[in-house]
Amino acid sequence: MGLLDDLKQQADTLRQKEQVSQEEISQNLLLAHAKLKDALHYWVELFNSLNVIKPSITRVYYLEGGATRMDDLHQSDYNVNGRRLTLDHKDYIEAIILRFRCASNQKLTLEKQTDPVVQRLREHLWTNNLKFDLKEIRNERGYIERGIFTLNCEIPVMVTMVGDLENGRIKIICKNLEKLGEFTNIYDFDEFNKEVLEELGKVIIAKPNNFRTLGHHQESMRSTTTRPTRPLAEPETRPAPPSKPQAPSEDISDPTKSFLGSIKSILKR
Repeated sequence: MGLLDDLKQQADTLRQKEQVSQEEISQNLLLAHAKLKDALHYWVELFNSLNVIKPSITRVYYLEGGATRMDDLHQSDYNVNGRRLTLDHKDYIEAIILRFRCASNQKLTLEKQTDPVVQRLREHLWTNNLKFDLKEIRNERGYIERGIFTLNCEIPVMVTMVGDLENGRIKIICKNLEKLGEFTNIYDFDEFNKEVLEELGKVIIAKPNNFRTLGHHQESMRSTTTRPTRPLAEPETRPAPPSKPQAPSEDISDPTKSFLGSIKSILKR
């Protein structure tokens, strides 16, 4: 085979792979749109209900790895938006963005010594979207000797649900949810269901939940980071303890028993 024929064959193979990849992405776009469309309806209903009920939820956030804390922050102002993508004159839901805030009317003052420490705290606050004023005290050579930070006691919280079209998944990216920082949960399309939404809703209103462990991607991360606390050995043979009656599990398919259903029932009283 000549050089030209070889290059043409490589180009044809590459074009075929790109075509298959584009077909997969188009199919994933349709799947992500369908999942996010249902989720958007859920969050609009839930956040509208929370803005009416105004549940009393207070939070505590720690700065600088626990060195400083913000107490008695009240959670409020729930907002949801759907980000759309237009292709071939058709609109698709690309992402859902949830926002709310945890705040008090107080201000917090922190004083830090030396330039590196001041810069480190400034970067920490910027990274987590916290508003602050900084007064710098410099020496004769222009270096920062001290920095006085004045912070608004307000933590913006954002949760983004977005389709990962290349990998056929949906990501939930949580920023400042329960604590400062960001973490991401990943779900295959068939895993992104009502249970995930319900458990995330429980996180938002500070109820017991298992949101961070749902989905096999999260399970895989747990199994790789969990180590046995004792050497594996042959188990002892002991009589099994009497079994306790199990409480019936919550049926989230029944709207009267689901998390969103309970919110609605409060509004109807």
